Formats: sequence, C-alpha cells, structure tokens
Amino acid sequence: MIKKLKRLYSYLILQIEVSRACNLDCRICMRKNLESNTGFMPFDDFKRILVSYNFREVALHGWGEPLLNTEIFRMIEYAKRQGVRTSLTTNATLVGKNIDNILDSGLDDIAFGYYDMDILKKSIENVEDLIIENKKRNSKLKTYLDVTIYKDNTEEIFDVIREGREIGVDAAILHRLFNVYNVDKGFENLSEKEEEELLEKIKRIEKELNFKIFLPRKHALPCGIVKNTLFVTYDGKVTPCCFLPEFYIGDAEEGVGNILKSKEYRNFLVNMKNHEVCSKCVW
Repeated sequence: MIKKLKRLYSYLILQIEVSRACNLDCRICMRKNLESNTGFMPFDDFKRILVSYNFREVALHGWGEPLLNTEIFRMIEYAKRQGVRTSLTTNATLVGKNIDNILDSGLDDIAFGYYDMDILKKSIENVEDLIIENKKRNSKLKTYLDVTIYKDNTEEIFDVIREGREIGVDAAILHRLFNVYNVDKGFENLSEKEEEELLEKIKRIEKELNFKIFLPRKHALPCGIVKNTLFVTYDGKVTPCCFLPEFYIGDAEEGVGNILKSKEYRNFLVNMKNHEVCSKCVW
C-alpha cells in the first residue's frame, strides 16, 4: 500500500536508453553523430537505476532500437512488479517477432516512430498483427503512432494518420523535428505560420476520423520535458533530457535523488534559457 501511494504522488518519468544500437539509419536521427553509437544496458544496471528513486513511469527509448536488447522484457516485467508504469518507443521493425513477448510482459504503452511513409511501409504489418493479437487477448496495451513533423512530410502525415486509424492504433502523437544539431541539412522545421495551418487541418481530420491526435505543445523554458523527466544513457550517465545525450550531470551510481539535489542539476535548470542547445530547441 505504501509503495502504491508513493507512485501515486510521484511526478518523475525515467527515460532510459536500454539500447544505443539500431537496425536502421534514419536520416533525422542524431545517433550517428554521437561519440558512442552502439551498446546495451545490462538488466542489473536497469534494476539498480529504477529503484534509486520514486519514479511513476519508465519510458524505454533513446538513440537506438530498444527491442535489440535481449533483456528488455525482463526489464519491463521487473518494472511492473515494482508498480511502475511502462512505455516503449520503437521503429516497429522487430515487433512482429516479439508480439507474444510484448503482450506477456505487461507493457502499458507502445509507440511506433515514423517520419516518412517508407519507414511506415516497412513495419505497418507488424503493428497491425500486434493490434489484432492485443484485441484477441483483450489486453490493456495502448498503441500510438509517434510522428515527426517537418517541412517535407506535411502531406504524408495525413496518410500516416489514416493508415494508423484503419489498422486500429489508439492514437497519434505529433511532435516537431529536433534538428538543433543539424544532423541532416535537408530537413527543416515548419515556420510558425506553416505549423499553425497544418495543425488546423489535423484538428479537422481528428474530428472527421474520430481519432485522437495529440498535437505538439507550445515550447517554453524551463520545458516540461526537463521538469517531468530524467534521461539515463545505456552506460548509466544521467542527463536532463534525451536531446542532451552527452551533457552529463552525474552517473546513475551516485543515485538519482542525489543528482536531482546536486549543484550541477540546479545550475542547469536556472540557466536553461542560455544553454546552447535548449535555447534553440522547439520540440
């Protein structure tokens, strides 16, 4: 009972990178520019980090494909035994061979990341098969499309949303392109006016399809991501945000609670608007 009450009043989401390895090479991904672009978090490290603070949710994602970590389902099952909500973001290419594992693990939410129709076509059958089996079992797993918005995919977005609605995805989550590091100069964010016009069209589609679509919020500093989450890399380094994967404010071995009280973390919060990345972020 005490553990459940602690979870109820907890606000912090642990974003944890269980894999820095990936089976795709997406053009918008900053993984290729990182100092280390492969590696997996061991199960014992995951356990130690998870119980080091009163997290209400653990979100399994990062700069790699989580389903490549062979211990990921042990991690999900362990988190569920601790009373922690679990979510996972994947490129969906490995979902088909892991349908039973996903549903048996007790995972709460799964999001399928897309930024163009080619990626969608590679994995949409996997997603549909998971949804069909999910319904057969009367499981409580929630499924989401996680769609990145940028200048060249504004028309494709409607096709992705319709496709998701057709196969039975629960909702779509739209977010802006994060390209502060200029990973690929061929990708640009929408202007404020372009975004406003696009979102109005999407609101109409939402009503037409009777399909829930979560729109990107207006960006502000200090941002909601940093206020409500903490990111831990596959090798146990703690950062304030997944978009700052090499800006370390401590090591998980120090204990998350101690890091949150540290001078380094407090200084980051106070000076976020002057940070070279955060000051340019629109996500």
